Amino acid sequence: MAKKAPKIQEPKEIKQYLVGVYGTEEQILAVTAAVVQAGLPVHDTFTPYAVHGLDTAQGLPRSKLTYVTGIGGLLGLLTALTLQIYTQSIETPFWSGWPLNVGGKPFMPLTAFVPVSFELTVLFGGLITVGGLLSFCGLLPGRKPRLHIEGVTNDRFAIALDPTGLHFDEAQAKTLLSEHGALEIAYVEENA
Repeated sequence: MAKKAPKIQEPKEIKQYLVGVYGTEEQILAVTAAVVQAGLPVHDTFTPYAVHGLDTAQGLPRSKLTYVTGIGGLLGLLTALTLQIYTQSIETPFWSGWPLNVGGKPFMPLTAFVPVSFELTVLFGGLITVGGLLSFCGLLPGRKPRLHIEGVTNDRFAIALDPTGLHFDEAQAKTLLSEHGALEIAYVEENA
C-alpha cells in the first residue's frame, strides 16, 4: 500500500497592525472618531470593559444580538406554554396529563401559567444570547487572541489600524494617534 505524500503548506503571511495605546476611555472615543473621520481603516478597538458609544464612533452597524435574544425569549415562552397546556389539558394514548379542577378553578388557567412562562422566557433568552454572543465574536473555547497588546485587559485602551487597507497613510495615522495622547504607538504582529 502506497503512502500519501504530505501536503506542503505555503508559509502564511504574517499581518501587522499599527496600534495606538491610550489610558482613558475619553481618549479612545476621541481618537476612534477622528480616525474614522479621516478615512483611515480601523481594524478594531480594544478595551478592558465596554465603552458606551465606541461602536457608534467606529461606524459599526447595529448589533444583530437583539434579534437573537428576542428569538430565544419567544422560544422559551412557546416552550413554557406548550408544556403547561399539554400537561394540563391534553389527553393522548401515551400521556394523560394532570387535569385538575380544584375549588372551581377554570379547566386551563392561563393566568397560573404566567410565572413559569416568564421564567422560561428569561432563561432561554439569556442562554441563547450568551451562545449567540460567543458565536458572533468568535470567542469559542480554545481560541487564541489574534492580537496581543500588553495591558489591554487591565487598564489600557487600544486602536488597531490596518496598514493594508484602502487610504492608509502611515504618517497621517501616527500624527493623528499622537495628537490624541497615545501612550505608545507601535506595529503589532497578528498571532498565527
